[in-house]
Amino acid sequence: MVKITLPIGAKLVIIITAVFFLSLGLIIFLVAFFVSSNIEKTALSNNKSINNMSSITVEDKLSLIRSNSLFLMENTSFNQEMRNSVPAEQIIELFFSQNPDIAVIMNRGETGNLSLFRAINERFFLLNALSEEMLNKFLETEFQALNRSLIGETIIINAAPSFNGIPLLAMSLPARDFSSVLILFSSESITDAFGTGTNSTFVVNYLGDVLVHPDQDMIRNGADMKDNPFISECIASPNVVFEKRFKNKEGYDFFGVSQKLPRENIIVVSFISADVVFEGINLTTKRNIYFSFGVWFLAVLVFWFFSKSISRPIEELKTAAERIARGDYHINLKSKSMDETGILTASVQSMSNILLNFEAFTNKHLANLAREGRLTTGGTYRNATIFFSDIRSFTAISEKLAPSEVVRFLNDYMERMVSCIILTGGTIDKFIGDAIMAHWGAVESAGSAAADALCGVRAALMMRAALRCFNKNRGGVKNPVINIGCGLNSGSVVAGQIGSDERVVFTVIGKAVSFADRAETFNKPFSTDILITGYTWNLVKDHIIAEEMSTVTEDGKQVKIFAVINMKNGEEGERLLADLKKVPKTDMEICGKCVGPKGPRNIDELRKLLGLPTPDLSGLNLDDEEKKYNVAS
Repeated sequence: MVKITLPIGAKLVIIITAVFFLSLGLIIFLVAFFVSSNIEKTALSNNKSINNMSSITVEDKLSLIRSNSLFLMENTSFNQEMRNSVPAEQIIELFFSQNPDIAVIMNRGETGNLSLFRAINERFFLLNALSEEMLNKFLETEFQALNRSLIGETIIINAAPSFNGIPLLAMSLPARDFSSVLILFSSESITDAFGTGTNSTFVVNYLGDVLVHPDQDMIRNGADMKDNPFISECIASPNVVFEKRFKNKEGYDFFGVSQKLPRENIIVVSFISADVVFEGINLTTKRNIYFSFGVWFLAVLVFWFFSKSISRPIEELKTAAERIARGDYHINLKSKSMDETGILTASVQSMSNILLNFEAFTNKHLANLAREGRLTTGGTYRNATIFFSDIRSFTAISEKLAPSEVVRFLNDYMERMVSCIILTGGTIDKFIGDAIMAHWGAVESAGSAAADALCGVRAALMMRAALRCFNKNRGGVKNPVINIGCGLNSGSVVAGQIGSDERVVFTVIGKAVSFADRAETFNKPFSTDILITGYTWNLVKDHIIAEEMSTVTEDGKQVKIFAVINMKNGEEGERLLADLKKVPKTDMEICGKCVGPKGPRNIDELRKLLGLPTPDLSGLNLDDEEKKYNVAS
């Protein structure tokens, strides 16, 4: 089958699309490129201005906290030395009322543990459910970090994880006499000063730890951003102001700017998403693209419908040719024009009708093999199972019927029997009047000689059940009840095409074929319906129930004959019944009595089911039985 890679309609659409998008796409690209460049410059400038204002705000806020806290320490120390009339406790209380965001001010000694001065905002602790135990545990946990201020370095760390997620910053400042000042204060005032908008502004220290951020969960969890590519670069950069366009770990594009505050050892960072910056131009570009697609779609529709007047009949012809090549001749083409395609359509339909009629005169399975090139000339030796069946007393029955009634009777009978053979993978070799010859393994094998033999026996058992369904509601001269005999033999045959240039048939020949034919004739004296030879029995004995009937001489050898009763295994019997559902006009209640778990288990039950008498086998010599006909040699 030749595959069409480029239909006529597709060619027209491709040409229209190429011209349209090449011109319009170039225009959209140039406009978007130059406008995007201007927008990017404006966004960077605005981001830098926001970052600068935020840096001033943070610096002023920290400077105010620093100066107020140091003033409190000096004032209370002076009060203690000069014995001022206002107690230090009142000064501290007044200070915290005026600076409610400050939680703790401590002067830590050289060892880091000695507290020279300690002022706690009791109201702040009470409102936020904090305790001095939390403070002491924090001092113990962050001992190493806070002690860095003893050597002259200002340290700011996020204390929220140690205080139940309350947004607190700890600022440790170097002081005189090898001591340090620790200030715990709320970061909410700084966060509120940043405001909200498209820009995201936050504060980190030189370790990348988040100090202030609009997302409070990052504060509560003590998040860090040292893995962020922009943060890591701005920490390493010697420049006070650092700006760059970058992608985060998730691949999103951002514009970033940062400003270092060396006195506090912190960095104020501002981000804005590139998607936000270019949202306007992207929206305009999308609208232009959508509009372009709309125009393109209308143009394609016009050309597509125009091309359909040519391509649709050709496509229908292509599909019909593919179906014919697959062996499906049931097509229905209608010519809708009087041009070349109309004449070709009528010709293909006529050819399909001829092939459909001819198919009924050939073996469909063999025809498919020949069509696929898998059936070659000449003969080959194959191990196969051969089957013959015959209607008992058919000549007497046919003499009582009109010719049309005989044909109708045989067609109904053959439809059921042939289905049993086809469903088990068998090949119909020929019809000999009312007789059927079939085989398994000569054309296509089920995998082994044993598997082919079992398929043949299964087909015969299915035919038994199908025949019982056929006989349902039958009786009388014009509608007789019939019995059949089936014979199967397995062995080596010559399979091939026989004939001339004018006429050729595929068949099997050999002694195994003649013995199968002979085995079928033994059903009448044995009062049975399915007989197999010992050659077939040896292949299927593990799967079926059978009884030995007699021994005959074949080619100088003594060969046993067996009557097939049923499938041995209940599961295999159920599968047989499942296949019978696919046979036309079957009654599953009747089928269940013939085969499967509820079917006969011995020869007596079988004869009772079939209504056959128990024969008198005394003096019977099967070697003297005359064959009804001789097939092959």
